[in-house]
Amino acid sequence: MSKHVTRNERLRLQILFGLFGLGLMSVSARAPDLKQNLNVSNGTYGVIVSLGAVGSVISLLVMGRLVHKVGILRTLFSSGTILYILLASLPHIHSATIYAGINILLAISFSAFNIGLHTQTLKRQDESGELLLPRMHGSWSIGVLITLVTALFVTSRISFAWHIDLLMGVSWTLTMLLVYTGRASFAPKSSEAVSMERISLARLRRIFTFDKSIIVAFALGLFIEFAGGDWSTLVANQEIGAGKSSSVLVYLALIVGMILGRMYIVRLIRYRSERFWIRLAAIAGGGGFIFLSQLAWFLAKHHSSFALAVEVLAFLFAGLGTSFMAPIFTTIANRRSSLKPSEVVSQLNLSNTIITFGAKLVMSWIVQATSITIALLVPGIALMLVARFAYLGNPNRLGVEQN
Repeated sequence: MSKHVTRNERLRLQILFGLFGLGLMSVSARAPDLKQNLNVSNGTYGVIVSLGAVGSVISLLVMGRLVHKVGILRTLFSSGTILYILLASLPHIHSATIYAGINILLAISFSAFNIGLHTQTLKRQDESGELLLPRMHGSWSIGVLITLVTALFVTSRISFAWHIDLLMGVSWTLTMLLVYTGRASFAPKSSEAVSMERISLARLRRIFTFDKSIIVAFALGLFIEFAGGDWSTLVANQEIGAGKSSSVLVYLALIVGMILGRMYIVRLIRYRSERFWIRLAAIAGGGGFIFLSQLAWFLAKHHSSFALAVEVLAFLFAGLGTSFMAPIFTTIANRRSSLKPSEVVSQLNLSNTIITFGAKLVMSWIVQATSITIALLVPGIALMLVARFAYLGNPNRLGVEQN
């Protein structure tokens, strides 16, 4: 395969990331409908949503090596099919227990598909010397943006089930078509013998010896993205007083911020270093989010429309702050490690999943005891703490050789 990434190859990867974001986050856009179907409290909802981490851990423990054993093509075909079937089933579930089980299976298929796409991207990024990952994550966010805009228009017009079922059918069809037509460009299964380690507590502990600084920075930087997916529409609906359709605007602002940051970070680091932008995004994004989200809550009792506008601005700051944390810290981890790209991705995401699981549970308890707005202080503070790890980034501008 040519080291150069062709325009068609880059476009195919971007569309695959976009469809992935569009399909996976469609249910988050209608979180109030999902919570209503399950008929549970905020605290219980937070706990069962967090249980997806169990499935992610199971998947991530084996997928780093399994991708090399079976090849990216088979990984994407099988995990993608299971993923979209499970997503289509969610609107039809009215039992919290059944939902918790499906959510675990969903997380397994999500992690497998995620590792497959990232492995291919990192492999081509290493071969070509082109920084591909931020733009791929930007495409993911564009997919999420499309699903949010769709939700904004259809929430009051068609049922939750029809919305998700139709969207999953289209997303699966296009994904499989792109995977099949691009099969020649995907990395084949490894010709070397690939050993599969037994899952054990000792192996779980060893995960956290991968690169402690990267693990912590990655988890802190991404938590506000996950928290936003779980709680943004609910905080707008329940605590700001916005309708179900209007509540989507808050999550929409988060995604717009993420798209802007991910699409422009490569240009920005041509002018200032990775370290500079990591530090600025962490402090401005986290600090701005904390101040504005608390202000919106204060204003909600007397000025609900103005409060919603302030909440939208708060999540825009959060989106800009967290936007490039995942692709930049994944690239830094791959740069610092001697492991294969798929193993870097799985190690990083596994440790992050375990940390985020604990953090989500803490947030759920805080929500139950106080409010969603108070609980959102946790991811805001976490993002600000990423500034402490800015030193991990390249101190030089892109294109300038490090001495």
